[in-house]
Amino acid sequence: MGRWLALGCALVWPRLGHGQASHPWSVYLRDGGRSPLYAFASYSFGRPVLMVGAIVDTPNDYTESLAGGGVNLFAASGNGASLLALGSKATDSWYLEVYGLPTLTVGRLSATGFAGLYIPVESRGVRQYFLDPVTVLWRVHRRLALGGSYTVYKIAGVAGRHGAGPAVQITFPAASATIDALAAISSFTDELRLTLQFVF
Repeated sequence: MGRWLALGCALVWPRLGHGQASHPWSVYLRDGGRSPLYAFASYSFGRPVLMVGAIVDTPNDYTESLAGGGVNLFAASGNGASLLALGSKATDSWYLEVYGLPTLTVGRLSATGFAGLYIPVESRGVRQYFLDPVTVLWRVHRRLALGGSYTVYKIAGVAGRHGAGPAVQITFPAASATIDALAAISSFTDELRLTLQFVF
């Protein structure tokens, strides 16, 4: 958990919806021990959004430093997506990374996703894509939601990694905590993930 303390102030998630005016900053932290630590920071100007971040995979001696921007495409209801393009200096190569961060809520049912595409800008880089995760939740209480998550990660020339499992989310006025218990479907290592999100 020391990685949380090292990068905990650097992660922000640009999924602000109709609250962008009052909460331009958003923070996202995700760690599971067996997958990389994700730490991003973004600031929304309404539709335009800027992001910086870091990805740290200590067991595999891999890091990324990212920066870029994009656009928030949200309705007044908060449904929509953020679309971003970021430059990434990774351990193995420079990359252009394209992220799509959709969110949809209908009554008590909600779905969110984190999709990305790695486009190498150097010959040593490797093309890859991921959906990590897509989470569907049913709100059983104003502060508690239950559901499940699915993840897939594909690197060119390597078998895709697929995992899925139950998810629990607790929400607060300006924050949420989500726990995913992911089990292997194919080429995936079981793990328990914690995701923290904040807006301010």
